[in-house]
Amino acid sequence: MDLDEGFIERLRLKLRYKVLYHLGHGCPDVDDLVQETLVRFLRAEQRNLIRNTEELGAFLNGVCRNVILEHRRRQRREPAYDPDTPVPDPGIRPEADTLDIRQSVDNGLRELAERDRMVLRSLYLDGRSKESICSEWGMTDTQFRVVLFRAKERFRRAWNVEVKRSAGTEH
Repeated sequence: MDLDEGFIERLRLKLRYKVLYHLGHGCPDVDDLVQETLVRFLRAEQRNLIRNTEELGAFLNGVCRNVILEHRRRQRREPAYDPDTPVPDPGIRPEADTLDIRQSVDNGLRELAERDRMVLRSLYLDGRSKESICSEWGMTDTQFRVVLFRAKERFRRAWNVEVKRSAGTEH
């Protein structure tokens, strides 16, 4: 495949148009997304991962679509950063607040099933690796991800109830 500068520049212009069409002219990340798409495309080409080289446009379109979708998901997860917003001073938490948080976490963990509690504790509090947890509990990687996702959801619900209870706002 001939990947001279003219060819890459034509791809860059087409990708820029596509990204602008999908994200709008107000998106400050257009050039970054185009660059990321080109990098992924060139890496795939170098590693011979493109199965049908006669349809490069379709492959590039798919790569660009994935980059745009990843960007949208990231934007939904992360709040927009305003550079004019002052950074708050983190300060030092009083010891009583730290103990209250620890107690709320412990109470939230007590509400979970043993496997959920041990997976969360092992991964987040003890810092164990996913592989060692999987071998201890006899789980595959996929099972671990499902268990972790559900355990985090259950903990989140239990912890919110605990926080409301400790604040005295539960009915």
